Amino acid sequence: MRTVVLLVALSLATVFGCKSSQPEALPVPASSEPEGRDLVEGAVVAAFETVGTPKKVRLYKVIEVKYFPPPMSDAILMVAYNETGADFQEAARLYQQGGLTVALAHVDVQRHLFRRRDYRVLANVPVTSADRSAQPVDPKMPDDAKKP
Repeated sequence: MRTVVLLVALSLATVFGCKSSQPEALPVPASSEPEGRDLVEGAVVAAFETVGTPKKVRLYKVIEVKYFPPPMSDAILMVAYNETGADFQEAARLYQQGGLTVALAHVDVQRHLFRRRDYRVLANVPVTSADRSAQPVDPKMPDDAKKP
């Protein structure tokens, strides 16, 4: 009788599926848009850093895009976060966990230069007033020293 109950339970679990207690992983696109047109306001971007060894993937959020006619390149204002991952999947997990701390609150880049980097857009979320007024946080500083 116990065997029958076990088989029925396993069959039901297979048919209806078992939900994991962990949230579903954020999908990482296989590539970025070649012209950088996916770098729009609200884009959460994971990009390999251009310096340092080993290369790390830093998280950014696009705050504003200033569009200019050709031959000029669009100007992109981003916030850079302290958190880095070894690859895009790890960076996506860091973003999904939340609690990111600001490394640089004002990063100006030109679209034609940033699109050359190895990057992926992980999500598109609204830009908030907190994003626009973000201030850098030194992760090595104790919490009580960060207060003005």
